Amino acid sequence: MDRSVMEMANGIETAKPPMFGRVAHDPAAWRSVSLSFLAIRTSEAGTVPETSVGARPGRGVIYIDTHIHLDGRTGSHAPFPVRDFDGAAQVALRRMDQLGIQRSIPLPPPFVPNHPNLYDYRDFLPVIRRYPDRFAFIGGGGTLNVMIQEAVQGSAVSPSLRRRFEEEAQEIVAAGAVGFGETTAEHLSFHWGHPYEAAQPDHPLFLLLADIAAREGIIIDLHMEAVPRDMTVPVRFRFPPNPKVLKANIAPLERLLAYNRRAKIVWAHAGWDNTGHRTTRLMRALLMKHPNLFFSIKIDRASLPQSRPLDEEGGIKPQWLKLLEDFPDRFVIGSDQFYVAPRIQRRRPISFMGPYKLLSRLPPDLARKIGFDNAVRIYRLQD
Repeated sequence: MDRSVMEMANGIETAKPPMFGRVAHDPAAWRSVSLSFLAIRTSEAGTVPETSVGARPGRGVIYIDTHIHLDGRTGSHAPFPVRDFDGAAQVALRRMDQLGIQRSIPLPPPFVPNHPNLYDYRDFLPVIRRYPDRFAFIGGGGTLNVMIQEAVQGSAVSPSLRRRFEEEAQEIVAAGAVGFGETTAEHLSFHWGHPYEAAQPDHPLFLLLADIAAREGIIIDLHMEAVPRDMTVPVRFRFPPNPKVLKANIAPLERLLAYNRRAKIVWAHAGWDNTGHRTTRLMRALLMKHPNLFFSIKIDRASLPQSRPLDEEGGIKPQWLKLLEDFPDRFVIGSDQFYVAPRIQRRRPISFMGPYKLLSRLPPDLARKIGFDNAVRIYRLQD
């Protein structure tokens, strides 16, 4: 394995990361690209061995990561608050060059009201606008999602909240966003200080957002644990603020999808499951029924192993390969990597390597669709 990639996988900085220039949106380039995690090399590093999927030596891996976070702020609770989205963007750009990620789409996490680290696209937009060929963006995690969570606590959506919500959504569109998000319908708390959030996917504000997204031609990025029926919260999440019972959300999701077929819903974090119910069988059933449903793929070791696309040896599971082959136009890469500014003393798990490994296991034409073409089409990215 290339030393720099091994060090990245272990979370170690390297002095001279391999640099991959932008590769044109060119099928011939993809056919000549080695997509093997074991075979990534710069042109100066010698030959790249053949892989099991028949990839050949080329100019580097290229793909688009549709779901990342720029971790560039500490809240007012910190002794010395830091605001450094430029530093976070520089870290992201370095990783993107190392892995051949042509473009990434930052978005704010799905915040709750009064969160001490709350931010939205306005905070990082001046930075990423300096790199228009490397970043697009999604907005609303620090505004729209907050309003949804506020509304859930009330008995009805007031006319003033509905007006504020629509005005904020239009401002996000006017700023040039390719989507709304990150929103959430079921978000578990993993540790103290990490919020629990829930809102039925067919909540009136989600339906309003679907109408706006359909009208403007942009996507909704949705974080949601799969809960087909009311269930007791899994054992490892039995602590506050998580509830004792999780409410069913698949039927409400289907109502959201059917409400406006022109609204594209990207259900984030396919391959990352904490209830045991986000199975390939469930995804297949939903994909067959709802042409406006898409999935972004996240792979890391924090979720249940039975739902991950890769087995313990790193091979792709047959049921996952069949799902991707049967629905090649409905999946994109969305690593959920948090890129932390160097000035912020905070460690985040590495999640960018899982999707990279997955692409290396796919036939080149399928890898190109999932890694690149689908993102360009679904998010309306300029080539």
